[in-house]
Amino acid sequence: FESLPIPHGVRLAESISGDSGFAHATAFCHAVERAAGVAVPPRARALRTVCLELERLYNHIADIGAICTDVAFVTAHMHSMRLKERILRVNEELTGNRLLRGMACPGGVRFDFDAGQLGALRQLVDELEPQFNDLIELTRGNSGLRDRLETTGVLTPKVARDLGVVGIAGRASGFDHDLRRDVPHDFYDQVQFTVPVFMGGDVQCRFDVRRDEVIQSVAILRQVVERLPAGPIAMPVGEVPADRVALGYVEGWRGEIFHWIHTAPGNRLARCKVKDPSLQNWPALSEAILGNIVPDFPVVNKSFNLSYSGTDR
Repeated sequence: FESLPIPHGVRLAESISGDSGFAHATAFCHAVERAAGVAVPPRARALRTVCLELERLYNHIADIGAICTDVAFVTAHMHSMRLKERILRVNEELTGNRLLRGMACPGGVRFDFDAGQLGALRQLVDELEPQFNDLIELTRGNSGLRDRLETTGVLTPKVARDLGVVGIAGRASGFDHDLRRDVPHDFYDQVQFTVPVFMGGDVQCRFDVRRDEVIQSVAILRQVVERLPAGPIAMPVGEVPADRVALGYVEGWRGEIFHWIHTAPGNRLARCKVKDPSLQNWPALSEAILGNIVPDFPVVNKSFNLSYSGTDR
C-alpha cells in the first residue's frame, strides 16, 4: 500500500482475502473517504450494501455445504454449491466479476445497475429464499448431521470474550455485536434486520448463525432494492491531503474488517494497517478443538473458516 498511489490501493485491498474482496476494498475506501472528507452518494452506499450482502450470501451458503460435506452429508453440499453458483453468476451480471472485484472505488462504486440488472437481482432473491429453506429442511431432517455438529468444537462464551472473538464465531458464542447494526456503515442505517446470536458455541451454533444471516441478508437485499435512491454512484475524491489519519471499517461476512491509514504527500500512504477477522479469531480454533476426536477436526475448522491470507496480512 505504501508504494502505490491511493486509488491503486483498492485493487490490493481486494486481494487481501479472496472471499472478502469487496468487504476489504470497501473498508479501504471508507478510510480514504474519511481522510479526504468526501461523503459518498446515497445510491453508491446502497449499491455497496447490495454487494456486501451478496458476498455474505455466497460465502455463508458455501460454508453450510462444506460443513455438511465434512461429516459426509454430500447431498446438502451439492445443493449448496448449486445455490452458490447461482449467486456468483448474478454477481458477474451485476459487476462483471463473480467475486465482485472492480466494483468498489474511493468515493462510491464503479458501476450502476440498470433496470434489467435490478430485475435479475430481484429474481435471484425470490428464487433463492425457498430453495435455501428447502436446503435447511434437508439438514434439519438428518439426525446424523445433528449428532456430528451438536456439542462439537465448543467455544464457551467466556473463552470467546477473553479472546475477543468476532463475527460468526463470536455471535455463536454469545457475543451480540455487528458493525452493520452497532456502528452502521453504507446503507445499513436505512434497513431493518436482526443479528442472530447463540450461546452454545459449538459447530451447530456456528452453522445456525450462518443460516439465520442468510435469511436476514435476503431481507436486507429486498429492502435496499425497494428503497434504492436515485443519483450519482460516486463522488470525486481528488488528491488526499497529507498527514491525515482515518479508520475504515466493514462488517464482512466472516467478521469485522478494519483499514487504518496515514496519508503522505503525493496522494500516497505513509502507513496502512489492515486487520482481518481471521487474525483475531485464530486462537479460538485452538481452544475449540480441545477434547474432540481427530475426525471432528475438519468440521470444527470449517465452522470457523478462517483465512490464511487474511491472517498473514
